[in-house]
Amino acid sequence: MFTLGSIGVEKLAKVMLGPARLDTVGAWPSTNTMQRWGHDIDGLVARLFVTAETNHPAAVATGYAAEMISRIRDSTVLPPLFATLSRYGRSGRFHYLNVLANDDRGEFDPPLDYWREVEHETISTLGGYPGDTGEELDHFLVRVSTTIAHELDVWWFVMHRLGVQGCFGELGKKLGWMIWKDGRANPLQR
Repeated sequence: MFTLGSIGVEKLAKVMLGPARLDTVGAWPSTNTMQRWGHDIDGLVARLFVTAETNHPAAVATGYAAEMISRIRDSTVLPPLFATLSRYGRSGRFHYLNVLANDDRGEFDPPLDYWREVEHETISTLGGYPGDTGEELDHFLVRVSTTIAHELDVWWFVMHRLGVQGCFGELGKKLGWMIWKDGRANPLQR
């Protein structure tokens, strides 16, 4: 989950920030700019969100775009999830290998510490732990995982919708259609 999540969110953010930069500056972000953005998923998602908020007055349907932005802004699960993916993107891919190879923990905390915060926030969102039987706990942990996956799916869908609405520029309208499979269910309608 960490590998695919961090790479996927990072790439989506960079792909959608490109057309926005193309519209405002007249050029795609340079290789140096992309490298400076690095694997800081927190920063990339924040930049993507600010871009969408800034450009939403030019959206095809401004009210709808504002509703999509609010849905993401109001999520309590996404911020710690993106912090986890950011930590993993910047250090986690190698964190545990470095620990095993030379006992060097590096400059970043383990991504697993951040994942615990995601789980804690999700558990709070779901109203805390249910009863104390093993079966109840097992069912609840499935709900926790499903909720986290659903929030990431919602974010992905919202980026698609903000793209096609024009929040990431004219090219972003076209790319927005390419990041969500045609016919795939809207996760906001579950």
